[in-house]
Amino acid sequence: MPILEDSKSTIATDPVRNFKYHVNIHHTPPGGGNQSKSLSRLGFMNMSGLAVTTEPIPYREGGNNTTQRKMPGQSNFSDITLSRGVTLGTRQAWYWMLELFSATAGAGNGPVGNNFRALVDVAVLAHPVTQGNTPAYVKYRIYNAWISGLAYSELDAGGNAVYVEQMTLTHEGWQQWIAGSINEDVYNQT
Repeated sequence: MPILEDSKSTIATDPVRNFKYHVNIHHTPPGGGNQSKSLSRLGFMNMSGLAVTTEPIPYREGGNNTTQRKMPGQSNFSDITLSRGVTLGTRQAWYWMLELFSATAGAGNGPVGNNFRALVDVAVLAHPVTQGNTPAYVKYRIYNAWISGLAYSELDAGGNAVYVEQMTLTHEGWQQWIAGSINEDVYNQT
């Protein structure tokens, strides 16, 4: 019977889990009232789209026509999609969309203003910490985000699924921080 050797794996060498995170949208709509409830209070069950690609620009040099050279072109940051279950009293995403309508076309009944962009912080939290101040191991700061799409799941009288709101955010880039060790909290350092 083979003897199992002691593994070098520890909780410190395990990959960061992707299911414990916090999204904070720093946006205060103009006008106050019920629509001024912070978007940071919304809980999201899914987030996707943190990606960046840089377009290569191929070119050829005279006298070296056997291979193409490539240099970096423009970078494109993908749209971010946030999903959450619809709960009573949470119309912040709709008010944000109305604010965008008012700023771009003067249409809609939303608050008038042109500051529809927001700063978004995403913190991937430590696991299995379940109480106290949970450290963030990975942090993203998303710049100049604005709501570019709002969709709702289909209605089905024969189903028993959760009614889901899906918000698409367009933005102008993001920054990433990753903790250097299991005891380092990047959320409070940046």
